[in-house]
Amino acid sequence: MTQVTVREKHQITLPMAIVRAARIRANDVLVASYQNGVITLATAGAEPAKRKSVMDYAGIAKDMYGKDVDEVHAYLARERASWE
Repeated sequence: MTQVTVREKHQITLPMAIVRAARIRANDVLVASYQNGVITLATAGAEPAKRKSVMDYAGIAKDMYGKDVDEVHAYLARERASWE
């Protein structure tokens, strides 16, 4: 059994062997629980959440600032005028 040290801000570093075996990557979300003196960490859900690519956000702001180029430019002009 591997020991880890709890640091001042309640942080621990997982041993690399465990990280690799569990396929944990940076920014993965783990679920922590405590029961009968045992702390358990598990990946959130049955499998880690699918990582989003930048293309998953394509079109997210469609029509938010205008329906065509002229409307977008007019919106930007109003915003810039409000800065003064």
